[in-house]
Amino acid sequence: MLGSETEINDILKGLNQSLLRNLNYKFQLYGYEKAIKKNIEKYKRLINVSEIIHCDSYITMSDKPSDILRSKKNSSMSLAIKSVTENTSDAVLSFGNTGALMSLSLLNIKTLKGIKRPAIASIWPNVKGESVVLDLGANTKLDSRYLIDNSILGASLASILFKIDNPSIGLLNVGKEENKGKEEIKLASDQLNELSRNLSMNFHGYVEGNDISLGRTNVVVTDGFTGNISLKTAEGTAKLFQSHLDDAFKSSILSKMGYFLSSLAMRSVKDRLDPRVHNCGILMGLNSLAVKCHGHSEYRGVSYAADIIFSLLDNNVNKKVSDYVSEMHNKLMN
Repeated sequence: MLGSETEINDILKGLNQSLLRNLNYKFQLYGYEKAIKKNIEKYKRLINVSEIIHCDSYITMSDKPSDILRSKKNSSMSLAIKSVTENTSDAVLSFGNTGALMSLSLLNIKTLKGIKRPAIASIWPNVKGESVVLDLGANTKLDSRYLIDNSILGASLASILFKIDNPSIGLLNVGKEENKGKEEIKLASDQLNELSRNLSMNFHGYVEGNDISLGRTNVVVTDGFTGNISLKTAEGTAKLFQSHLDDAFKSSILSKMGYFLSSLAMRSVKDRLDPRVHNCGILMGLNSLAVKCHGHSEYRGVSYAADIIFSLLDNNVNKKVSDYVSEMHNKLMN
């Protein structure tokens, strides 16, 4: 709860809302004990299932990962990650420095066998339902090996969350033609086509940016640099849409009457596209579950992230992902 722009009360309110839906939840809260106790008093149910771990040290948004590893071993983020490695907690949820979370997770939780670098995955709404998109910023280097790993990780997550046997995979590119794109993307495409012929993978081919919202594939794979830009663009577009929608319905008496008559439907649309809700990223490829939320998260986003974590833990997703990755790599070697 330290080192983030997210307010303590938003975190606690979000956790409390999730707790009302997921009754078996228990929380370890890392931060200033006095501040947490002051804000948690209004959430009686949350008090009963929470352990507060006082921390004086924290990682700021501007701290460099190299400095963190040397001087921030007792920070709230470090101790939260340590609790996962010591099996006193099952997952870590952070609103802090993404680079720090990635570095500390790599050092302590470590990656699954066969995965070189983890990726940040998120669940995006589209016209057909939802899709898994990754990487959203964990690794900004464009490398065909990472794209292959991301495809395996994304397919495993989609198959579990969406309950489909053979999720389709799309590789994000500047066009759908085979001659377009950088060499690393072309190489990854060739390898994914080969894997699709020999293994139980379903590579659709190249997809473009607009195909994400159309739900062209169950999984969209890209590098962290492009993925992060796509994420921020989608969030900005959703906010622009909501702003124009609000302005349109406030423009006249008739518009206000129309909004009143369609308020339930419009609220459903706004909630579905609200970037404050769909703001968490799952660090895929680690030995334990870690989830990252925006530093400016509101309670809705906190609640959504906590629900996601509960669902992933309840479905034993990390074990299933590990088994899927192992199966894919065994087939690659044979």
